[in-house]
Amino acid sequence: MENKNKALTYFTLLWGITYLAIGSLQVLKGAGLLPENFIASNLLPPEIAGGLVLAVVGAVYLHGTVELSKNPSEGRAYAYVGIVLSMLFGALYSLNFIADLINAWVLFAEGFEEWTPLVDFKPALYLGLLSLAIYTSWENKFKLQERGKQRQW
Repeated sequence: MENKNKALTYFTLLWGITYLAIGSLQVLKGAGLLPENFIASNLLPPEIAGGLVLAVVGAVYLHGTVELSKNPSEGRAYAYVGIVLSMLFGALYSLNFIADLINAWVLFAEGFEEWTPLVDFKPALYLGLLSLAIYTSWENKFKLQERGKQRQW
């Protein structure tokens, strides 16, 4: 296995397990199968839909891990889709965070008197920000084609 693919395989495996584990815990907590005080509610809120989204993103990463061992170019495509999904949902939760911040601290909207930034600091937000940081530092790992190589038809 090429060293470049090896690092990408470990990344997709780690990120797949992380997303799947956090998503599953969030679903179990949302369904009431785990106690409310299991891990701080700010770090792991009880949300079934949010947990399912994280589990799907984790499944994409894990499928990418399997594909990287069979067909590196297709495996890289799954890693690329996984990182895009991570950043997309991270951006969505960031926009929700900014909207609530404006409601609470600028507009003093009704219902936001007790709001703190930790209320909206959810797993999709911090995992999305981590994914963005990884993408920017590993930008060359997520290229589907090698630089300088021409596609032959």
